Amino acid sequence: MAIRTLLLCSAAALAASTGASAADAIVAAEPEPMEYVRVCDAFGKGYFYIPGTETCLKISGYVRFDSNYGESPYSGESSGWDAFTRGTIMLDARSDSEFGTLRSFIELRSDANNITDTNTYLNAAYIEIAGFRAGYADSRYDTWLNSAGNIINDDVIDYTGDRTSQVSYVYGGDMGFSALIGLEEGAGSYDTGFAPVPSVSYRGNDFPHVIGGVKYMGDWGGISAVGGYDTEAEAFGGKLRLDVKFNETLSVFVMGGYQSDWDNDNGPGGSRQRNYYGPWDGDWAVWGGFSAQMTEKASLNAQAAYEEDGTFAGAVNVEYAVVDGLTLQPEINYTDFGGERGNGSAIGGTIRLQRNF
Repeated sequence: MAIRTLLLCSAAALAASTGASAADAIVAAEPEPMEYVRVCDAFGKGYFYIPGTETCLKISGYVRFDSNYGESPYSGESSGWDAFTRGTIMLDARSDSEFGTLRSFIELRSDANNITDTNTYLNAAYIEIAGFRAGYADSRYDTWLNSAGNIINDDVIDYTGDRTSQVSYVYGGDMGFSALIGLEEGAGSYDTGFAPVPSVSYRGNDFPHVIGGVKYMGDWGGISAVGGYDTEAEAFGGKLRLDVKFNETLSVFVMGGYQSDWDNDNGPGGSRQRNYYGPWDGDWAVWGGFSAQMTEKASLNAQAAYEEDGTFAGAVNVEYAVVDGLTLQPEINYTDFGGERGNGSAIGGTIRLQRNF
């Protein structure tokens, strides 16, 4: 009887104690729901929504390793084996707005020639909306005509200016008719080789360079033209390009360039006049080439170029997809120098290994 009474009293005391301390108990807060990254398919493959926003972001880039052999197609000098490595990261952010797609693009590069020679730089950064672009990138004198062929050393006879700050407007889309108008600062300089002005800038210091272009693209290929006026050199440069796609296997292109006021004797600093929109030597230059899909993984690419001053440059390569995202591209180059570039010829090659992601 005494034991039963003791147990009952203990149970009652424990119940009272529990009830008294229930109000003071620590209750753990429930975790907030996790927000997973959502795929954004409104602007193509590879985009995802930045968490907490309606902005879609794509991260891409490549790692490239070039092995150069023999004589340089640019100078003719023999450098034995020369290696070059590049890493590139690209950030492409897009969102919808009442004016259409709002886009911002950033490309960062880091180049290395050897252990003591590295260079990290901004390759492009610009904003686009409703056809307008403002920022820094390759001159549209280059990109409007889609550069030249699928060749590694495609600019032995150059066809474009350097990267530049720019403002431009494009009417139209990728297919059909489109037109371009814009202003560019220009960039870089060239050596005159004469005192007292050893170098001259390509920049339009007092007023930006003016650029414009038109194109028509269809299933068969396209025709495009671009022109620019260098306000510093007071000279015009223009290019016309024709692309023909014969079938799914073979496509060809031909491009011609002309510049005004070319002068080998009386340009700035006592050297020839250099035009930001006419970087070739002479009044005119021509480029042409083809691309042939030989197998599912391999394509054959070739290009030839000639400038009025006398230099001829040719190149041929095979681009082979080793696996998805990894390409191997061996190329052979030949240059026959003439005019201001000198005499003689050069034969060399490049083997490029590139991993895109």
